Amino acid sequence: MESTPTERTPAVVAGEIAAIKAQTRKILLVSAVEVGRRLMEAKEMIPYGEFCKWLEEAVDYSERVAYKLMRIAEEYGPGLSVLSEADVSTAPFARLGYSQAFALLGISAEERAEFITQLDIEHMSVSALQQVIKDRNEALEEKTALAKKLKIHQDKVTGLAEECDQAKKEAEAKEQALWGEQSRVTQLQRELAALQNDSVAARRMKEIERERDIAKINHAMAQADARYDLIVKGFDDLFSAIREMAGADPKAYKLFVNQTSEFIAKTARKLKRIEKNAQTGLTEQAVPEAPAPETP
Repeated sequence: MESTPTERTPAVVAGEIAAIKAQTRKILLVSAVEVGRRLMEAKEMIPYGEFCKWLEEAVDYSERVAYKLMRIAEEYGPGLSVLSEADVSTAPFARLGYSQAFALLGISAEERAEFITQLDIEHMSVSALQQVIKDRNEALEEKTALAKKLKIHQDKVTGLAEECDQAKKEAEAKEQALWGEQSRVTQLQRELAALQNDSVAARRMKEIERERDIAKINHAMAQADARYDLIVKGFDDLFSAIREMAGADPKAYKLFVNQTSEFIAKTARKLKRIEKNAQTGLTEQAVPEAPAPETP
């Protein structure tokens, strides 16, 4: 039984014409590589500055198309040269058009073969392929940016940990210094007690009293210095935590800002009272006392 021939319609004819035009326009990668190799060979032979003119007159190529073909030959030629004739015809990238192959240059050679096998690139338009490559590159850039942010965060955590360790060491050193000053105060107090009943050592007692007072002052200053450093470090950590809280929990952020502001205001008022009391004490000490009678 004879098969019925396909009915010839304008739509069928249009489809055949479109297929023929597509096949005519499409240059397979193998051919593009060979053309690109010969263009590179010709470029080496032609005097400098005359290559573009030769392209137009000899092979009817624009400079842009010629450099695309040479780039394709550089990137895909070495891979094709190691394949047998049978392998070349079946290799996934051997069936690509040169426009598709040029678009794939946006992917590294190591990833290109895997990328081709994952997608039906042979049947994709150049614009669709370019969009896929663009989406992929944007995803990789986002991944790289996230990795960079993560590293910055990890470096920050490491830096804060190192600062914390350093602050701890400094605090321990200052604590040792405080103990040293306290030991000095205790020793001077013992010497003072031993000399209190000795009239001959009156002058020495006054010297010891002065040394004791100085030691107490040094001790108080060392204590204040150590506490001050801890307070500064604590406030730095608090402010850093509040800043990080701003985006994560605005309500908690506002609460901590208000509480911190109130605490700072209370502390400032307390310092004013301490300053006022200290000034009052200095005024009372400034009143001269009657001189003591000299010892004969």
